Amino acid sequence: MLRRGKILRLRSLPVLALVAGIYGAAFALGQFWSVKVRPSPVSRAVVKTAETAETSTASAESDALQPSERYIASNRFSVREGADAAFEQRWAQRKSSLLTLPGFRWFSLMRRVPDDSVNFGDDYSYISFTIWETKKDFNFWRKGPAFKEAHGGGGILDFLGMIMSSFMTSKGPPKPFFWEGVLPVTSSQSKERLQSGPGGRPEADGQTMLDPEVFVQTIRFKVADGREQDFEKFWSEHGEALKAESGFRFSQLLRRDQVPDDDSNYLGVTVWDDRDAYDKASVDTSSAGDLLERPAMKVLYEGKLVLESELGP
Repeated sequence: MLRRGKILRLRSLPVLALVAGIYGAAFALGQFWSVKVRPSPVSRAVVKTAETAETSTASAESDALQPSERYIASNRFSVREGADAAFEQRWAQRKSSLLTLPGFRWFSLMRRVPDDSVNFGDDYSYISFTIWETKKDFNFWRKGPAFKEAHGGGGILDFLGMIMSSFMTSKGPPKPFFWEGVLPVTSSQSKERLQSGPGGRPEADGQTMLDPEVFVQTIRFKVADGREQDFEKFWSEHGEALKAESGFRFSQLLRRDQVPDDDSNYLGVTVWDDRDAYDKASVDTSSAGDLLERPAMKVLYEGKLVLESELGP
């Protein structure tokens, strides 16, 4: 007969094998992400990759486009029905060192405002949205310990906890998208710095959704080939007019830094104090006429867990 200790060890083998398999798959995925996946050219105006090009200033200027002044890294999430509060709790309780990192400017977890009259073309009900000073700053975070800290820590148990939590709240893995931020505009009025952020919201109980801290309008644009320069000029003229709007916080025009998977090569982002301020705004940045291949699409979000650096967005 086998001794009790041997029996326990034998029974543990499938569990250990499963853990090792999951851990190995995650490691392989991380290697794939670091080595294989590259943000591909958006258009003839923006050409570079995630590993070899830290900024696109030179390429943008050579085509007379606006130089990149920010870099935006974002993930889209399909959250299970009824799991919104639990999903927000997971983000609220995760560790974050963003404020200590060079080049960090702004973060928010955004919940898409439901609208049955709009065909969004996807079911991504949440996005994470992080603004960096440069692409180099983003890559520094992505390759460092802060990335591991934000994604479950370094131990197997931490990793398994993250996997289980994600499985319970999300329909599948997040889908990243990357942008160059151009033409940043901030309010002419003094604004309170928001610093709730991940890791600092004890009221996130997993039962009730967090109150929004900002209101965000995004506009998906499909700019016609060869009209990028004219479109950026259009946005520049309209964006400046936002400064004096009551309740306006900031705006940026985002230029795609990967092959678009949603038929949008630009994204206009405007952040307001609340929904009321947005509803009262008089400036329309969506009417770009024949510069677009199809009409622009507005997608609205409630911004939560906002974290701002001293420099602002």
